[in-house]
Amino acid sequence: MYDGQPGSGDVTNDPEMTLEDFLTKAGAVREEDVVVKLPPVEYSGGGGGGEVVVYQGGGGGYGGGVGTRGRGKRKVLVEDLVVDKATQQKQRRMIKNRESAARSRERKQAYTVELESLVTQLEEEHAKLLKEVDELNKQRLKQLMENLMPVVEKRRPPRVLRRTNSM
Repeated sequence: MYDGQPGSGDVTNDPEMTLEDFLTKAGAVREEDVVVKLPPVEYSGGGGGGEVVVYQGGGGGYGGGVGTRGRGKRKVLVEDLVVDKATQQKQRRMIKNRESAARSRERKQAYTVELESLVTQLEEEHAKLLKEVDELNKQRLKQLMENLMPVVEKRRPPRVLRRTNSM
């Protein structure tokens, strides 16, 4: 995992890392846009608790409007919001769907690259075979010409032109 230190290039595959965590650490999303993880909420139904990351889609511009002392309205932080179990499950499902879609796009791209390389290979093989067929045809024609007996044509008598009086 990238820890933000310039000298450390250690990358490990952490199966628990979400897309939002990755984007935040990679620098594609600012920390202000990803609100702090919520503590687990206890429910009498049990199970299902856990952390939820909510993405505040703050626009561009200076500070994104989250936690800044500039002019304008401040956005309500998610900590003040009570998130129920269904919303947490929906968010988890959305994140999993995004990650699954990303993996699917990667597989599709790899498959496309593989097919393109196969097409290139087959085109090269096709050109090679066409050259080979052309060479064989030339050799065959050369052999036929060598094996043919020369035929001497007789001179044809000149064509006789007749006069006609058709007037």
